[in-house]
Amino acid sequence: MKTKNKNTRAHKTQLLILAAIFILSSVVISQSGLFSRLRVDLTENNLFTLNQGTINILKDIDENIHLRLFYSDQATENIPMLRTYHRRVVDFLEELARYGAGKLTVTMIDPVTFSEEEDQASQYGLQALPVGEGGENVFFGIAGTNSLDAVEVLPFLQPDREAFLEYDVAQLIYNLNNPAKRTVGVMSDLPLLGGFDAQTGQVPGQIIFEQLREMYQVVPVETTATSINDVDLLLVVHPKNLTAATLYAIDQFVMQGGRLMVFVDPMAQAEEIPADPQNPMAQLQADRSSDLAVLFNAWGVNYDSSQVLLDNQHAVSIQSGQGQTIRHLGINAWLQDNLNREDIVTSDLSSLNTALAGTLTAEEGKLLPILSSSTQSMLVNKDPMSLLYNPNILFQNFKADADVHTIAARVQGGLSTAFPEGIEGQAAGETQVEQAQVVIFADVDVLFDRMWVRAQNFFGRQIYSNFADNGVLINNLIDNMTGSADLIHIRARGTSNRPFDKVQEIKRVSEQKYRETENQLMQQLRETESKLNELQSIKGQENQLIISQEQQQEINKFKQRKLEVRKNLREVKRNLNKDIEALGTKLKFINIALVPILLTLVIVFLSWRKSKRKERRYVK
Repeated sequence: MKTKNKNTRAHKTQLLILAAIFILSSVVISQSGLFSRLRVDLTENNLFTLNQGTINILKDIDENIHLRLFYSDQATENIPMLRTYHRRVVDFLEELARYGAGKLTVTMIDPVTFSEEEDQASQYGLQALPVGEGGENVFFGIAGTNSLDAVEVLPFLQPDREAFLEYDVAQLIYNLNNPAKRTVGVMSDLPLLGGFDAQTGQVPGQIIFEQLREMYQVVPVETTATSINDVDLLLVVHPKNLTAATLYAIDQFVMQGGRLMVFVDPMAQAEEIPADPQNPMAQLQADRSSDLAVLFNAWGVNYDSSQVLLDNQHAVSIQSGQGQTIRHLGINAWLQDNLNREDIVTSDLSSLNTALAGTLTAEEGKLLPILSSSTQSMLVNKDPMSLLYNPNILFQNFKADADVHTIAARVQGGLSTAFPEGIEGQAAGETQVEQAQVVIFADVDVLFDRMWVRAQNFFGRQIYSNFADNGVLINNLIDNMTGSADLIHIRARGTSNRPFDKVQEIKRVSEQKYRETENQLMQQLRETESKLNELQSIKGQENQLIISQEQQQEINKFKQRKLEVRKNLREVKRNLNKDIEALGTKLKFINIALVPILLTLVIVFLSWRKSKRKERRYVK
């Protein structure tokens, strides 16, 4: 007996020691942060796992950055969508703070009405959403500051942009860490940046570039340049007859990690060819194409400057010389289905206009499309276009090739130089770049005002209204391309809003199963009501029925039939949701009863097994 008590005390002592070790280890681990970054993300789209590009941006933070999340907690009590998304945003910001290495601070602020916090949110420029009968303001945005008091804000976090939450916040952090204005170089002979004309005076630039001047330092780069320096992003627009030295300068700019956007065109409508009095046809027959064939060939990109894209599904109606409205197959208004919805630069766009665009091709995986045609499209030779007076002629030989053609795309992966041995007078430079930062458009007109914006004179002031998103796309691309290389590779993520696929499938099957019955019953109900109305319409002068007893019986029969049909119709509508309700009941049983029952049975079985072992031990 004494031995048994001694063993019991020894076991208790061991348990106390183990408990003390466990508690001490937990405290040490939690305080040291040894496993603070250890996570297991079991979500389908890895919602809680940061993109490597985001992690790199956080590691490169040079100065302290403070993110303030303003969220009106009380005002959103009856807005479950915002409350659910708020939890997702908080989890994401906390994950960012863990990788911020102490240089990223995140603060949660509730801007209650008439409080200092509400005034602070307004001062930062956050957007207030009035809700409720009293018009109480709801704030749900992020204001970021750095040690130099620079401010970047996300005015309102919209749940429908959840897929781009990581990109938006990573871009905000990057901008705070790199507040200097970035430089955009424009290489072109077209009047994109404006200038001075001896006859008309000052010529304004295209609206896209006027807008860019507000956020970037936009500088011209000569088309004869032999070196390209101090430029964060280079735009090469409508390159024609560039020298080998200039092509080599562009090539080396890319090989050294420079960002490049190229706009080529098989037939640029925006290029103005001066008239030749000696040859009136010269202006019409002039070559309006551009190409960067030497570089494209080396990079594995195929572009044929003699081919123009026609698209029947997205043809734009124009006014002919005779005042008629004609659809032009070569002038196109592209919609959301033609844009890459997974690319951050096109996520919010709805339309884009181009004119006589070309197409791009490459081996699989080399191009990531930004803009593509429909399957109702084909390629034709550009030559007849120069003398095209009646666009209706294009329909005569139009035959869709059922292919989707790429009009604009990002060039992915590594690139090799087009000048492995250098050029005359210059030694060979960089020969490869591991990850290219190049975007190519097979259309130049996309940049010009007439394709997307309308100007109106309002009391001596020019007011602009856009009818397409050309300007927004170019701004988004430049914003994206001038950012971090890591930022460029952050793509759209999945959302936490998971559809009930099983429920939707049940709905489809149920509707298919019961809709036909419902339609038949509805038809019977209409026929019954029609016959009933026809019989009851037989009345005398004093609104007295003058029908026979047989007719009255027929009326009563139709009334009874009507009640039966309506009853069956109600039953059919109930059956539409029967399977869904059955699934819900089954899930409730599993969650509420089955799991606890199984756990109870397991515990009972283990207890029984343990008691049996003790009995066998005592028997021995």
